[in-house]
Amino acid sequence: MRQFPVLETDRLKLVEMNQQFKEKFYRILSHDEVARYDGMSRLESIEEASEMIQSFAFMFKQQRGIRWGILLKETNELIGTVGLNNLFMDGKRAEIGYELDPDYWQKGYTSEAIKEVMDYAFSKLKLFRIGAITLPKNYRSIQLLQKLGFSLEGTLRGYLFQNGRSHDASIYSIIKPEWRKEEDSFEVEERLQYKDHMSEIIRKAEQDGHFDDLPGKGKPLKLDRNYGGNPYEAQLNKTLKDNHVLPRWVQLGNEIDQLKEIISTLDGKERRKKVKEVNKKIKEFNYACPPSLQRNKVAE
Repeated sequence: MRQFPVLETDRLKLVEMNQQFKEKFYRILSHDEVARYDGMSRLESIEEASEMIQSFAFMFKQQRGIRWGILLKETNELIGTVGLNNLFMDGKRAEIGYELDPDYWQKGYTSEAIKEVMDYAFSKLKLFRIGAITLPKNYRSIQLLQKLGFSLEGTLRGYLFQNGRSHDASIYSIIKPEWRKEEDSFEVEERLQYKDHMSEIIRKAEQDGHFDDLPGKGKPLKLDRNYGGNPYEAQLNKTLKDNHVLPRWVQLGNEIDQLKEIISTLDGKERRKKVKEVNKKIKEFNYACPPSLQRNKVAE
């Protein structure tokens, strides 16, 4: 990691902090609303901002931290910073830190920047764990961390010293297998409209009593807790399974589950290749299965 990694998102450019940003950086960190929950006292001078920027460069050189300036692509204006603190490459861990100019709050910029840094940390730096430390009353930051998939680990008593007194801190964390996992379950973009004629035939036959004497009929259901179908579909599926009559979507579902397990162990080009493969199967699965069982595609 000799050269500073410049990152980009749709709206932002993440660059190395240097002295050209010291005045704007000072304005951000001297803002009461920012300093209140930043775990440190507000800056009193531009010289303090300059010293912090120098410390960022030193930490990067020592491979103990990376701090990016968050620039708006449209204006090239610095609106905040985001970074990896307490970086421990051998231990595969770091802590995420960030602050944003209040004029740009509630626009999704912090989340956008953090996601890009997290992707870089897990895929390029091969980190396994990323922590985050925040004051318990910093509800906005806590909500953001939870939305990103972080879990609360506990309280660090008297961990932060600010404005002449010590404060407790909440410690959150996320590990690589959990990152982006929540996106596997985002809403299906469009529920497919289809008519499964075979299911209609089987359902009518079941209603007419043709399955009454078959092994699966009326037996107690033992379903996974995550089963998303309604009870009627569940009973029908059990009847078919007990009589070795399984539709194509059941096999596809098993193949999808196996591919997802493989994807969780991959990154980079190999992961993208497998994601493309599993999403193709998910599309086929959604055309064939009952509507309530349709699955969401896997995020790349």
